[in-house]
Amino acid sequence: MSEMNRIDHYLSTDGIRITVADVTDAARRAQEIHHLPSLSAVILGKVLNAAAILAMDFKNHEGVSLKWVTNSPLGTIHADAYEGRYVRGFIENPDDGTIPYTPAEEAKWVSRRGKLFVTRYSLLKMPYVSAVDLSDGDTASCVSDYINSSDQTLSHVEIEALTDKEGKIIRMAGFIAQLMPEGDKKLFGELFAKDRKWDLFDETGKEASLSTLLNKENYVLLGSAPVSFRCTCGEDRIKHSLQGLPLAEQQGLLDDDHIEIECHYCGKKYEISRETLVKWFNEKGGNVQ
Repeated sequence: MSEMNRIDHYLSTDGIRITVADVTDAARRAQEIHHLPSLSAVILGKVLNAAAILAMDFKNHEGVSLKWVTNSPLGTIHADAYEGRYVRGFIENPDDGTIPYTPAEEAKWVSRRGKLFVTRYSLLKMPYVSAVDLSDGDTASCVSDYINSSDQTLSHVEIEALTDKEGKIIRMAGFIAQLMPEGDKKLFGELFAKDRKWDLFDETGKEASLSTLLNKENYVLLGSAPVSFRCTCGEDRIKHSLQGLPLAEQQGLLDDDHIEIECHYCGKKYEISRETLVKWFNEKGGNVQ
């Protein structure tokens, strides 16, 4: 298993690729920033983990953005993974997830009538979006359905969380296994059967431990990096967003001597003066006063 707060990429001589990520600190940070109750915290942590392991092309700095439309009281979940080591995310209505976490509740809140949109971008490819309608299952099952349908590559995903009695996250980790074109399909089916679950947190050498599998000599570590929660917000991004508003909306923002904007991802607040707004809008020919 990956060390805490790391993402590791492996390839076996049997043609099986595994990306494993521990996003414990990032999930804890998200829970702290957004004041998440147990169910919301686990679900967002798992979606952050999903984004991290889906960004598999680390050599070309692949980034992934997830828009998880739950059609449940949680609303839409957003998560980004970028530069091979950073994640960020938020839930639209986190306070609705106040009930205690159980796998059954997770499946009910993330997948029934839901839809997952995935945007991929890298140094080599233009950004592209794919989507999948979600069936009844937990976060990992939904991601497996997505990757199997979109990439048409035999894949398996597991994501696990540990929490304390108060619902605070203790550990958050997951992995994606994929069969390469010339890989051993029979072995893959044995290792990653639907009724088989790997222990993601055991380090004692048990047969069911993912660490035991990855420590076998036929698995080669291709790359490794630390993982942390980091946002990309800033005044420049706010400026460009506001400059894209219709003129009537821009004028409406000038009714007060300043506006306050809060980043959905990290909770940071920006206070923008009316004078600054006028300057920004007029840079784009807004002709506001």
